Amino acid sequence: MFYFRSQNRYKHWYHAFFVGHKKLMALGVLLAFLLLSCIAVLVVYSIRASGYDLSLIRRGPYGSALYDSQKRLISALSERENTPVQWEELPPHLTRAFIAREDAHFFDHGGVVYTAFLRSLLRNVRSLRYAQGGSTITMQLTRHVFELQGKTLDRKLLEVMLAQRVEQNYDKQTIFCQYLSRIYFGQNCYGIREAAAYYFGKSVHELNLAESAMLAGIVRAPSLYNPKRSPELADKVRRETLQRMLELNLISQEDYNAAEAAPLPIITADSDTSLTNASYPALWANMEMESLPDVRDELGKGVSAISYLVYNIQQYLELALPQALEAAETPEGFADTWRRPDNKAQQALFTSARRPDWLRPGGSRLKPGEASLQACALVLDARPNKRGHILAIMGGRDASEGVNRWLAPVLPGRTIAPLVFCCASLPGNNAHHIVADSARITGSHMGYDMVHNFFSSLALDTTLPDRDHEDELYDGLFPLKRIELARLLFSLQNEGRDYKPIFISSVWSQAQRLLYSADARQAQKKEYIPWDSASAVSQLSPFQYREGSPTILHEELPNNGGYWTMVINNSKTSGIAVFVWVGLETAGTPPPELTRDMRRLLSMTSLLFAKDLHHIARQELSAKPAAATPAAPSATPAAP
Repeated sequence: MFYFRSQNRYKHWYHAFFVGHKKLMALGVLLAFLLLSCIAVLVVYSIRASGYDLSLIRRGPYGSALYDSQKRLISALSERENTPVQWEELPPHLTRAFIAREDAHFFDHGGVVYTAFLRSLLRNVRSLRYAQGGSTITMQLTRHVFELQGKTLDRKLLEVMLAQRVEQNYDKQTIFCQYLSRIYFGQNCYGIREAAAYYFGKSVHELNLAESAMLAGIVRAPSLYNPKRSPELADKVRRETLQRMLELNLISQEDYNAAEAAPLPIITADSDTSLTNASYPALWANMEMESLPDVRDELGKGVSAISYLVYNIQQYLELALPQALEAAETPEGFADTWRRPDNKAQQALFTSARRPDWLRPGGSRLKPGEASLQACALVLDARPNKRGHILAIMGGRDASEGVNRWLAPVLPGRTIAPLVFCCASLPGNNAHHIVADSARITGSHMGYDMVHNFFSSLALDTTLPDRDHEDELYDGLFPLKRIELARLLFSLQNEGRDYKPIFISSVWSQAQRLLYSADARQAQKKEYIPWDSASAVSQLSPFQYREGSPTILHEELPNNGGYWTMVINNSKTSGIAVFVWVGLETAGTPPPELTRDMRRLLSMTSLLFAKDLHHIARQELSAKPAAATPAAPSATPAAP
């Protein structure tokens, strides 16, 4: 009996894994295609990279500059030196700190660590977003020197090819020194020279291990890890850097222990080596730009920042604020301060009031028990479509201190009462319109939960009092930054809209490329405080409202916290909001008890100065049409 044996009889499942000639040909074609594609990409990006001028690596970086709303130069944003730091100036532990933090294989690679680059590329593909960089110090330098923008694969590949060219043309020491001379360290400090001088009052070669570790730690987020603003976070990144150095055997255990135990070393503001050309507009501009992702990485290259600042208002503020404090300090100061001293009662107060023995002139070195006068002032645009633009700002009487008092906390006291009153007029509230003159009585009637929940919805940067201390919530006895208090009051007077104070209008690169535009990101401001609640309390006490006149709030802050004054009008052509704080500062001790005369002097100084500043600002806005949306500055500023 015959039967037919199928050809498939002997094909088993594992035969599928045998590679035949057709599969080999397909695989070969695929590999050839991938190889040719890679070669083509390398050729294209090599050609593009060859078009960049590598001599720019050795040229000193440009400084950044700040312009007002009319594109007039206001100030440099740093005291940049065009001479890069030299290799011989760098102490070994400083080099090791940055190597440990930024690029552990810097002295071994040719500009790119391909394993790290491919690993970051795979992570980005997997997450479908640019999250991992894998940048070496050489690659970071190319970003600072050349116009490489955006977090894209195109930019990354170009950066890789440029880094290799840089490595072929410059030695490691030159690359490292140029990198340290360009990166941004916060507080207007560009490069290691400025950072060493500003933070420690030292030359670069004098930096010790603890100081070097801190500087290496803060460069990734200078605003977040700023040692003068956030010493705890700065100390944290310093310890992380030391730990990384120990893991890489760049320091011994004994060196680690000594540096880790060292206190955070920060120089005082009056050091001769600190920056001397600082201005409050420059400080604010740098702080705001550090918070902008599209701008932050460009600061070391030099940028042009155009602000909403009005030059004449800022100039008046810088001259008048110290004079106002001098009027409170000395009887002779009054006649030279106020432009129209026609009120005899005010003149009598300033010329005859007794100043206490503990009061010292501004700039004096204070001993325990002594105090001096300080102030800060803010002018905001209150016109439609421009609300919240900062027209002028001073964070103290002397910007060279480097201290911005708008970022310091106060106890708001009765100035916070309108927010408590808002609870009585929230939509759906059964106790609608029940507002007593006292915030404590009103709050107690509403109940702790309602007031606390409302305050929590405002996302304030503070810790609110707990239920056992509910009266402190109603009485404003919790810390709040001055700028946040100004923002709350400004929102209350503008239908509860979320108007954040904003200073920078646009930022341009050295090549006249727009990096950031505030107008492009402007949208209809959302309700920060319910509109009907804000409107209901905007004319109630402690606001002083009179038809046809600016609204005024003038209050003494708790615990000798000084005096707070707001003057605002909402005219379409000259709407201005002015916020002024005047108070005492001491050498780390509680402020002395105010005498009756001193309390009256501080109160009158804050009120008169705020009214005068509001009057001058309104005149300035009325004198000329509003500035158009700024374009790029006509010329890139040279290094200061």
